[in-house]
Amino acid sequence: MPAVMVREATIDDAPLLAPLLGELGYPVAIDALATRLQRMLSRDDQRVLVAERDGATLGLLALHVFPVLAYDRDLAMIMALVVTGSARGLGVGRALVERAEAVGKSLGASRLMVTTHVRRADAHAFYERLGFEFTGRRYVRAIR
Repeated sequence: MPAVMVREATIDDAPLLAPLLGELGYPVAIDALATRLQRMLSRDDQRVLVAERDGATLGLLALHVFPVLAYDRDLAMIMALVVTGSARGLGVGRALVERAEAVGKSLGASRLMVTTHVRRADAHAFYERLGFEFTGRRYVRAIR
């Protein structure tokens, strides 16, 4: 089986990435996603990675790198990770996370962090297999 190739996304990837976000539970129109990609990719601290094999788009990972008061070096945070259902278990997610770690390191980060919804037990097990440690809870509220 050919290797998974991971590359940085471009605005032109919006039609390929929109269905993946839908699988993750965040349906988005292609035009709206192109606008979001434009905003993200115009920044030095954001990366969107795309995993492909044989010309098929299999997954995406959005990464944000930023300074935090708790650490001397920046934190790299996975903001979204999705692998299409038919490609799960084939090393696609691992390839995306490994590339995200390398990108984070190249941007000066010392840690890679991810949050995941409490209902995503498969994702929890995946991250733990990759060496992530469960360290707490996340609370979210809309800005009023």
